[in-house]
Amino acid sequence: MMQRRGLHLSASLFRGRSFFFNKHKKVTDPEYQEEDFFEKKARDLPLDEHYIDALKKLYEEKVGAERDLGLKAADNLVADRVSFGLPSLDLAQPRGPYRGIDELKNAPDSVKKIFSLEMGTRRERTDEWKRQLIDRCSLHSIDGDSLEMKIAWTTALIRHWSMLVDDIAKETPKKPTWLTHRIWLVINWRRKMLGQLRDQNRENFERILKELQIAYHVPKQPEHVKTRKAWAEAQLRSRVEEEKEKRLEALHVKYTNERETRLAEMRARREELEKGIADIDRQLHEITVFEDGEERPSDKKYQQSLVGELTEKVIHSQLFYHPKPTMTRNN
Repeated sequence: MMQRRGLHLSASLFRGRSFFFNKHKKVTDPEYQEEDFFEKKARDLPLDEHYIDALKKLYEEKVGAERDLGLKAADNLVADRVSFGLPSLDLAQPRGPYRGIDELKNAPDSVKKIFSLEMGTRRERTDEWKRQLIDRCSLHSIDGDSLEMKIAWTTALIRHWSMLVDDIAKETPKKPTWLTHRIWLVINWRRKMLGQLRDQNRENFERILKELQIAYHVPKQPEHVKTRKAWAEAQLRSRVEEEKEKRLEALHVKYTNERETRLAEMRARREELEKGIADIDRQLHEITVFEDGEERPSDKKYQQSLVGELTEKVIHSQLFYHPKPTMTRNN
């Protein structure tokens, strides 16, 4: 007796049934840093049969760019991927602990080079970046606890760590989550301090934004569910309102132009009728002069004869008017 055996053609995957898909993408276009970039792009999509599919692709692009933009958009790090917004350093200058030593001023170049930033560690360069940014924003030389000083310090920390993440990404495709998580925490802390500074001193708030070249956006409340359907419906409603306003504006302009044209035609018609009335008055004046032999005064106007109207009233009074009865007998 022949036995039947099943033939399995499926290949086994040792790391799961499907490959890992990373939805997060690296952002390289500086235009993506605008706060409402994807909403503006959604408003520019053509309203055709492929509009919903285009919104889906745009939403996927938005979700893929959210993480990278959250780390880099406020400091404009998408456009500046060379210095990452950090001040330029003079590598020939002495390192921090040796900056005030007078003996180094007259020392040989080889000795100066040993104590310079060029031979220093990354930590010492980071301290120099922090010092320069803090000197730009601090209130005085010994400022160590103001909001301006803390914002400058966190900005230097964010940009230095972002540069470090980029350097690590050149060696391995996997991002150092232990470092990106800390960047998220420091960014949120800085946003909180910026909000406090804006409430306390608006002038210093504007100065800090200008000095550090950072952007501050008021965080939006989570008033809607972050799903593709909800986002697409919100963009569709916004687009419908925008199209409605455009069409209403076009109709308003059209009706305004037609009204002006119609008014011009009505004015021309009125002038034509007034000219006709003037001709009729002139003819009547000529007839009056011809019949009466004298000119009619110019202030008099032609009036219709009231004979027919009065005759009709008299006849109606005779036919339908009855006097009220009285208690006396008429002899």
